[in-house]
Amino acid sequence: MPEEVPLTGAGGSRQRPVVSLLTDFGSSEPFVGLVKARILGCCPDAAIVDLTHELSPFAIEAAAFWIARAFSYFPAGSVHVCVVDPGVGTARRILLVEHAGQYFLAPDNGLLTDIADGEGATVRAVDLRVPERWGLGPPSATFHGRDLFAPLAGRLADGSIGPEELGRPVQDWLRLDRLPVEISPSRIQGRILFADRFGNLFSNIELVSPVHSTEWQVYAGGRAVPWVRTYGNGTPGSLVALENAFGVLEIACVHGSAALALGSGPGTQVELRRLEAPA
Repeated sequence: MPEEVPLTGAGGSRQRPVVSLLTDFGSSEPFVGLVKARILGCCPDAAIVDLTHELSPFAIEAAAFWIARAFSYFPAGSVHVCVVDPGVGTARRILLVEHAGQYFLAPDNGLLTDIADGEGATVRAVDLRVPERWGLGPPSATFHGRDLFAPLAGRLADGSIGPEELGRPVQDWLRLDRLPVEISPSRIQGRILFADRFGNLFSNIELVSPVHSTEWQVYAGGRAVPWVRTYGNGTPGSLVALENAFGVLEIACVHGSAALALGSGPGTQVELRRLEAPA
């Protein structure tokens, strides 16, 4: 059975089960509302958190980035529904991953690569006959978010079904086919993963140690970009490089869009080159 969420919080109030949603559904159609309705139909007390529904369509790698960096802020027992699913209705599987006391549901398309690779993670392939046992009927071919992911999440959240009842552990789940970051003593080379709504460019270079402007020069799209601590340290309209709140190298344009200023997007090369020590 799912790990129990503590029954009491501040003032003795009962804590509600938490379900997060991460999709590329957008907000102009009722897709997200229908997913929430199905979750609440199974778990009326659920507290539903919208991580985002504004991912670029089919942006599996961006979804993987965000869920890997968001889940640690949630309480134990949370259920995360991640639906970026260009293969909906095909033979692709649905995965349930248990990791760090939390539960993750996503299509088997690489979205949960970082979660499933986590220490102690258990990856299960969901038996799609399970929903029929609840009398839910066959799912549509094009909206598994509503017809499969939502009721699975609701049942997990309310504790009426445990992960071991949903499917067997598997090892052959799909991993993202990522280009590695190239690291040498004099250079670190990566690429842009995506741009956020401000036009800030998020790279795949994780900064595990401080970067100092006196030691490294940043290049993006072939242009030298100065290193700063935060956006306000640059002048309006200038390009800057910094370590963002998620621990990766980011290229930004102060009071503007780096994506527009550089004409860059996913796949653009970004580099850190070590400066030669003064003689």
